[in-house]
Amino acid sequence: MSAHISQDGSLPRLMAAGILAGTAEIGLTYPLEYHKVRSQLPTALIDKIGRPALTLKLFRGCGTMMLGNGTKTVVRFMSYDFLSKQLADENGHISAPKSLAAGLSAGFLESTVLVPFELAKIRQISSLATSPPGTFATFKRIFQLHGPLGFLYGFFPTLLRQGAASAVRFTAYNSLRQMADGFIVSPGERLSPAWATGLELLASYAAVITTMPIDVVKTRMQTLSGREAARGNNLLCTYQIFTTEGPWKLFSGMMPRLFRVTISSMVMFSFYEVAFKAVSFIDERPGASNRKSEFR
Repeated sequence: MSAHISQDGSLPRLMAAGILAGTAEIGLTYPLEYHKVRSQLPTALIDKIGRPALTLKLFRGCGTMMLGNGTKTVVRFMSYDFLSKQLADENGHISAPKSLAAGLSAGFLESTVLVPFELAKIRQISSLATSPPGTFATFKRIFQLHGPLGFLYGFFPTLLRQGAASAVRFTAYNSLRQMADGFIVSPGERLSPAWATGLELLASYAAVITTMPIDVVKTRMQTLSGREAARGNNLLCTYQIFTTEGPWKLFSGMMPRLFRVTISSMVMFSFYEVAFKAVSFIDERPGASNRKSEFR
């Protein structure tokens, strides 16, 4: 979430605005996500799926991703809120290191609950069925094939991708911000929202490019054929892709992902502000608490 987005409001209001904005962003950009995932599949499977026309096929798995977004938003906000309260001092203040620890823990929980939805989305996109099953039917099928642990297939690459992306984005943004001092603004002067958004976008591009191989391996490990071929081994999957399909296959889907990041940045900023105002009635209820969230 952008640092320029309003954060004053109760926890239910923040969660509702986040879910609405995320749902809108997914709905508008999902065809790019579909093309990204499709291009990361084995070549033989891509040929069987065929090239989708401008039809509803481009939205296979969209409902699953929206449901996953809502779930992870609730988990992220509630877990951070709980942990920050536990780590705060007797006056309710929380230090920067403790806030970072709470944020990292919330991010870990968010990534964990996202895995089953990512798995179901990949299975729906890679399905050869004319009408693939819905979200819960896909969950049922995964349970029948793999048992309860099957819902965590792709957990390690998902967690690694999320962690690496956050680290690269944070490092890249701080480096760009330091370069901006004395060049764009005077040292210590606040960047304009336009410049700050531009730097955040460049940092996001760096995160996308550096984590593409992890994203490709995650997709492969969450397909039925890919996991069986690699015998559930992430390193073996990486080796197989590199040796049989070439190193560039590890960067397949990069352009759709970059385009999606660009559009998402604009959509999330605009839709979040609209959604935040639209759900203002939540804070107008009798007894509703209103405070400022420290979560970013």
